[in-house]
Parts: sequence; structure tokens; C-alpha cells
Amino acid sequence: MKQDLMQEIVSQLSALGLSAAASDQTDLIVDEELVDVAFSTGKKKLKFEAMILLDEGDKTVKMYEKTTEVSVGLSFGMSGETSFQSGKTLMRKVKCVQYDPTGKVLEYNFDLGAVSKAVKSAALSHGWGFKTVLLKKNAMKR
Repeated sequence: MKQDLMQEIVSQLSALGLSAAASDQTDLIVDEELVDVAFSTGKKKLKFEAMILLDEGDKTVKMYEKTTEVSVGLSFGMSGETSFQSGKTLMRKVKCVQYDPTGKVLEYNFDLGAVSKAVKSAALSHGWGFKTVLLKKNAMKR
């Protein structure tokens, strides 16, 4: 049953363009560079990390998420972010259009909240609970 749920989560994340891998620290780990671009006047990076633990003791999927955004240099453009929190779960959408002196360089639009929604959906469809954890250690094997 746990293996079926893990496969479902991997499939759901794959549909979002993310790859999840088995890990000895937790059940599934996601470590993706969503944006890594350099332009004539700077650079921008956006990294997404997640740890997903399937706790068989209480049949709960525990998920830890972290995004890291780094911008260096001079750029012109617009970026926006909308977010809202439902319980402990943060729903976040990120949109950005950056320009350098030569023209348009970068445009991206991510719905980071879709990741936890997909994992929660998979958990509930298999009769498991779902919990967002705020500390990485709470999504790791003991």
C-alpha cells in the first residue's frame, strides 16, 4: 500500500514537471533548480526542495518544502507573487519577467502551491492523512 502511494506521488509530481527520488533520509526527495539564468547585468536562481515522508504508524504523509530565490545584479522588469495560507499550508504563485539592456531575457510562472496540493490529493485518495511540517527533521526517517 505504501509503495502504491509513493508511486502515485511520483506520478503527480512528474505531471508538474518535478522529479522525486527515493532517499535514505526520507521516502521521497525533490531537489530542483526551477530557474538558473545569467544575463549581461546579473543572474537569477530559484530552487525548490521538498522532503516527503510516508509515516505508516499514523498513515500520514508529512511534507517539508523550501524555496530559495537569489537575484544578483541589475535588471529591469516586473515580478509578482501571490500567496495565502490555509492552516500550515502556504499556497504560493510566482511570476516574473526580467529584461536586460538587450531585451527580454527571462519569463517564468510557477504555482508552488500545486506541489503540496498534488501530494495531499494522492495521500487522501489512498486513505492517508496529510500534514505540512515546518521543520525538515519532521519529514525525515528516524
